[in-house]
Amino acid sequence: MKIHSLSNSEVIRFANHDFMNHLQLIKMYLELGKVDEAKNTIENISENCKTLSNLNKLNLPKTVEWLQTSQWRYPSIDFNLKSHVEHPVNMKKDVQIVEYLEKTIIHVYDHLDPYTEQQLFIEVESNKNEFKLTLDLRGYWEAPQFKQQELPNMKVQTYEQTNKIWKYVLSLEQE
Repeated sequence: MKIHSLSNSEVIRFANHDFMNHLQLIKMYLELGKVDEAKNTIENISENCKTLSNLNKLNLPKTVEWLQTSQWRYPSIDFNLKSHVEHPVNMKKDVQIVEYLEKTIIHVYDHLDPYTEQQLFIEVESNKNEFKLTLDLRGYWEAPQFKQQELPNMKVQTYEQTNKIWKYVLSLEQE
């Protein structure tokens, strides 16, 4: 499966666009005298930057790229990302992880209800014993149940899969 990557130019364009949106939002809050909202926006941006920086510790360049750019490649979904990375992961699994993530998003993306807010919560945890990626998609879509073959050296535990919620955990034992 070929994963569509963004060019450097596209990434810079998207990042600049987001940066300008954040500045405009902060400026608007300040002009309206809503200093606390401006401070909260700055704090949220700061936490997001820390999360993205923490992901780099994974030693999974393709997975990190996917996580950092997916909100631009799939703009109909609101991505929320959290990371708790204490230990790098075996890089041999990098492509497998990205392929699985990509397949799951593509499976529902063309079937999303355009009138429903789609939110994807992703939490990445990695320590010296295990790597765990939790994907929790909420919204509405008309796609059949996702069926995936067993993956070598990876475990996928589905907790719920309906046309409104899809939650699973992809995990690896550290070697």
